[in-house]
Parts: sequence; C-alpha cells; structure tokens
Amino acid sequence: MSYEHVLAPIEINGLEIKNRVVRTAHGTNIGQGRITDELIAYHEARAAGGCGLTILEAASVHPTDMGTLWLHDASVVDDYRRLMARLAPYHMAVFQQLGHLGYEGVTADGEPPWSASELAGPSIRRPAKAMAQDDIDELVDAFAQAAHWSIEGGLHGVEVHIAHGYLLQQFMSQATNQRTDRYGGSWENRVRLAREVVGAVRDAVGPDVVMGVRIGSEAIGDGGVTEHDCAELVKVLEGDGLIDYVNLTYGSCLRPHKIMGGMHEPPGYELEAAAPVVAAVELPAIVTGRFRTLAEAEELIAGGVADMVGLTRTHIADPDLVVKSIEGREAEVRPCIAGNDGCVGGLNRGRLSCAVNPAVGRELEHPPAGPSPQRRIVVVGGGPGGMEAARLAAEQGHSVVLFEARNRLGGAVRQAQELPTRGLLGDICDWQERELARLGVDVRLNQSAAVESITAAHPELVVVATGATGAEIPDISTMPEGATAVVDDRFGGYEALGLAEWLATQGLAVTLITPGRRVAANALLDLVVQPALERLQALDVDIRTRVDTPPEADLTLTVAKQPHDPLSANLTAAGLNVHVIGDARQPGRILSAIADAHTIDFG
Repeated sequence: MSYEHVLAPIEINGLEIKNRVVRTAHGTNIGQGRITDELIAYHEARAAGGCGLTILEAASVHPTDMGTLWLHDASVVDDYRRLMARLAPYHMAVFQQLGHLGYEGVTADGEPPWSASELAGPSIRRPAKAMAQDDIDELVDAFAQAAHWSIEGGLHGVEVHIAHGYLLQQFMSQATNQRTDRYGGSWENRVRLAREVVGAVRDAVGPDVVMGVRIGSEAIGDGGVTEHDCAELVKVLEGDGLIDYVNLTYGSCLRPHKIMGGMHEPPGYELEAAAPVVAAVELPAIVTGRFRTLAEAEELIAGGVADMVGLTRTHIADPDLVVKSIEGREAEVRPCIAGNDGCVGGLNRGRLSCAVNPAVGRELEHPPAGPSPQRRIVVVGGGPGGMEAARLAAEQGHSVVLFEARNRLGGAVRQAQELPTRGLLGDICDWQERELARLGVDVRLNQSAAVESITAAHPELVVVATGATGAEIPDISTMPEGATAVVDDRFGGYEALGLAEWLATQGLAVTLITPGRRVAANALLDLVVQPALERLQALDVDIRTRVDTPPEADLTLTVAKQPHDPLSANLTAAGLNVHVIGDARQPGRILSAIADAHTIDFG
C-alpha cells in the first residue's frame, strides 16, 4: 500500500525529520546507566531499519534518581558523540528525554528519594523527602545542565518528561502535592516547577534546538492529573514560546499497565485521552497507543489525528519494520504480540528483552549468520520454539524437515490464543509459518515422529520441541448449566488467569486458587495481571490465595506445566545429535521457547 503520509518528512523548529515514524522513549537498562556499545548497537539496528525519530530513554538528571540512563556528569558528552557517529549514516533524528522519577527513584547515596511531599511511591514504598527550595533550585539547574550536555554531544533535540506520575507530575497532582508554599495549593503553583524546568531547559539549549514535552493523563482519578490539566499546561508552555512539539502518553506509576497496555488493550486505547491535549495547541503532536503497523500510522496521520506516531514496541520486535513495509514485505515483519513479558517485563526483571526477538539488546551477539555447509536438520514439534529452530536453520541454508503431530502449526499457542484477550499470541506463529513456507522448510503435519521416522531422514541434528502438558483448555460441552469449576494455579504464569476467565465467560461459577500469596505471581512484572484480575472481578470469579487443597467442584483444573519429551533419550541412544528446547526442556513462556532456539549451533 501507499504510505505517503507517514513517510512524508516533517520539519520541527528547522529540523527536518525524514518520516513520521517515532520510537518514543522507553527504558532499556541495556547500558545500566551508560551509553555502551550494546546500547548503541540496539539503536543502530532500528536506525538502519528506517525509523525517522528516536527519543532516547528517560535520562535521570540528578543522583537522587538512578534510572536506566544517567546524565549526572560531563562524561556523557563523549558517549553521545560515539552514539551519533554510529547513527549518522541513517539520518535518523535523535532526541534525549530528560526526567526524574521522584518518589519512585532510587538515590545514589541511599537517602530518601525526592518528591513534592513526604509520600511513599507505589513501588519503592519509602517515604520521600519533601523538596526544599534549595533542592528545587538544584533540580532545575540539573535539568538545564543535562539538556546542554545532550546537545553538546550532537543530539538533535530534548524532551522534558512531565508524565506517568513521576516527579514533575507529583508536583502537578493534587493527590501527591500537599505543599503550602509557592509550589502547592493552586493549579498555578502546582505547575510552577514544570514551567521553571522547561524554561531552564529552553535557556540551556537556545531557541534553535528542538524541544518538546511528554505529557499525559495519569488515568487514576481522585485528584490525579487529567488530560484537561495537561491541555492547560501545554497551552501555557506554547504561549511562553518554550516548546516545539508535544508527545502524548497515558497512565502512571499508580496504574502502570496503562502506560504500556498489553494485548488486552485495543490499538489506539490512548487516543481519547490524548485528543484534548492535541486540540489545545498548534504544535506537532506525537501519539502512541499499541500501534503495530505502518498502515495504522498512515491512517492516523492521513486522518489528522496526529502528526507523528509512536511505533515503539513493534520496533523492538522487528527493527526493520519501516524498510520491510516500504518494500512491500509487510508479511515478513515480525509482529509484536504485546505480551509485555519481554519489553516491560524484561526491564522490570533487569533489562529489556523481547518475547519474539531474542536479539534485542544483544545485537552484538547476534550478527547475521554467514554461509555454512548445508546440513540435514530434523525438528520435532511445531510450536513457537520448534518453528523458530526450523526458521533459523533454513535461514542459514540448511535442509530442514519439521514433524508436527497436530494438523496445524503453533502448538499450545493455538489453544492459548482462544482465551479471552489473548488472540495476538497467534500472530507470532502465523509469522513463523509464513517464514517456513518462504524458506522452503519441509513441514509434515499429522505426523507423530518416532525414532524410526527421524533416523530415516538421516539428520545431522535433531531438535526436540515437543512442548509441555498441564495447561490445556478442557472440553466442557457436556457440563450442566450452573456447573462449578476450580482453577488451581501451581505454575504462576498467565495460564491460570486465562483459563479462569474463559470458564467464567462460558457460564461456569469459577474459583481461582493458588497455594502462594498471589495468583500468576510470575507474570506480575509484565503488567497484565492487574487488568485480568479486574476482568475476573467483573465476572464474579472467586479468587483465593494460600489454598493448598482445592474445594469441591464439578471441574478442577490444576495448572502445573510439565515437560513432554518422549524422544530425546531414545534418539541420543541411537547415536543422534539431539538438542531439547522450549517447554520440552523446561516449561516457560513463548519468550523462553523462542530464545532457546537461538542457542542452537546448527553448524
């Protein structure tokens, strides 16, 4: 299709940006505070893929906030220069987001974090220090100094973070600002710090450098910052002549699942809250909201909804999104499935990753495969791990046969995608299936591989990816109306939540139990559990924790995944080279199954 609107250049304060595709700021922790070769390689891969604008992850401007990128001393200037030298050939604009987490920050010296008032952050849970005037002056100077270093290092612009319930919004919000001085009370007082910071940053970079703000509703109510508050502030900042664009977002540290909505959120879920802010100013606007394709961005820009569109997670999944789309290869774009277990879940566990792309943040470890002597590879199992192994082997030029016992590729994912809100899970299997066809893999459906049939193929390597048992959707077609069901979460993943929700939507009275303190405990960091619990509550699902013995019910499902590997021991005994991956090795998630495939040396 034609992408004339999204691929058209745009000029912001004299800077021409080659297209309207944006990677908004997102924490990676790849460099653990610094701009390292790994972090540079991560951004270079997306620059090479055709992105127009990248906004680097929110850099903490002061040691009272040790975030995922630090702008605390002048050494960052040389780091920026190395980054920009590597990105220069691709003509991608690069801005730096400047921020401070406030009461969610971790301080360098172990002292309490800073905030407007002595409140505890929802994650840190440690009362903050209410900032004194000297602290405020120091912070404003730190923002200005960080902005100066960014431009001195060769970046094209800066962006001040006034969103997500972090420090500047903690001052804005009636829910978190209990001050009685000139920074508290009235709306004018509560936005004073944001105005001072933006003004100081503009003074530091001068009138000819692009400068914007990221802003959006906290989505919490109860005195939190609303989209109308944001609209009023950006009108003031525009009227002061301080900003050149606005970057819209949603959610807060109090409702973080709204910042990076999982697959349960529809594309564009943030647009309603963004609209009043976009309408308030004449400035170029960037919108976000779980968009995954260039076609979606084209529609938004053509319809006048925004001037630029954030396609952040989809660029994590496939850095070549833009170039593939331009070349008419949209079907080859590796899809983001918005499961959140790699991106935000990975970050919450220490470092950005991706469920469908194990090379994320490890681009230096995953160079393009060179030519190698062709080998005969057999893969047993057509789930995401097995298909990824077959795809990688075929991509490297090997002859690949894939055995799948079912009549369709995708393995357990094909059941999981039938659960409420989980349909996008199947997209990665659809993509893998297309890639196997494109690469000429010999796929044999309805064939339960045995040692004899495998050895008959004379393989030099056998990959066993036969999955796991213990999280299947039951047949309830014969159950009476009003039947009861218990789902016993012994695994800690999302599976028990999904099964409980599915059973409840089928009309069963459902009790969800776990012997632990939380259901789906291993998925909490993915920001998908709370929305699911809210849906279960609406369906009257009874949720009980610390339960060892399931109550009586017409149906009891114990979710406890176990490896299913009936082949590897016999194959090894037959003298074959065997590699067991995915759930057949250790039950996990799509992320671990696909990542396992990338550990195989196909030779």
